[in-house]
Amino acid sequence: MNENQLQSFLKVAEHRSYSKAAEALNVTQPTITSRIKSLENILGCKLFKRIGHEIYLTEEANIFVDYAKNISIYMNHSKEIVNMVKEPTIKVGLSPSYSYSFIVELLKTIKSVGEIDIQVIEGHDSVILNEMILAGEVDLIFTREVLPASHDIISEYLFDNPLVIVIPTNHPLNKKQHLCLDDLNDETIISFRRNSLFWELIDQELIGLQNINRVEVENNVMLIQAVVNEIGIGITPKLTIDKKHKHRVKIREIKEISKIPNNVYVHYRKNSRTRNLAKKIIYSIINFKYTTFS
Repeated sequence: MNENQLQSFLKVAEHRSYSKAAEALNVTQPTITSRIKSLENILGCKLFKRIGHEIYLTEEANIFVDYAKNISIYMNHSKEIVNMVKEPTIKVGLSPSYSYSFIVELLKTIKSVGEIDIQVIEGHDSVILNEMILAGEVDLIFTREVLPASHDIISEYLFDNPLVIVIPTNHPLNKKQHLCLDDLNDETIISFRRNSLFWELIDQELIGLQNINRVEVENNVMLIQAVVNEIGIGITPKLTIDKKHKHRVKIREIKEISKIPNNVYVHYRKNSRTRNLAKKIIYSIINFKYTTFS
């Protein structure tokens, strides 16, 4: 019996729905079904029965609800005890949309606290990072996705990280006062991790452009270097642009691209060690954002 099984049972019991439980826990419905089946095998009884389209708790499940709630509370308390006695270590997760300057500023803040080990993890995208913090694999993350409600995680909105067009300094488009989507016709568009949900939103806006070429690179550092070397035009969040490149590229906006939501959220655990560090990091990052791009 594990925490995921108990959480899944309690969510199905609360919503009377496997699909709603899956949505609340940010997992797939087959995952919920598998967890419930495993829990039923452990307990040796059925927990739910379906009558028509409705799901009901069995007699055993009604009795087990209070036990499941108490077990979950004890598990969370035991985690805190372990965190209090072990060496201080913080795992920080970042989505691949931040510049090295941003990351260095984060590391400086953590170093200033002293006597703490730090592990920085780059997630494939914000969705994966949210799953990692819910699973207890990281302590603090910066993502563009709202986190499902969780009793042991604090979520805060920080600021908007708008999508911008990054153009080589000598590109003819820089002579235009205002840019529109049609100005990207016949251009080479550079992207990174185009298979993410984030880039699906961008591609929806690019549908209909004529004769565009595509170059996909592994990360935002390569994207900016490609623009600096006049390979093409990049589309990226503003905070991916390192300070040292501000005079080597032009940052422009196109209304249809800039309107795509790209907020920055920070999510962190409620234990005192992580919370205190998070507050210092948040202050440092907000200051970095406004002094770098104001």
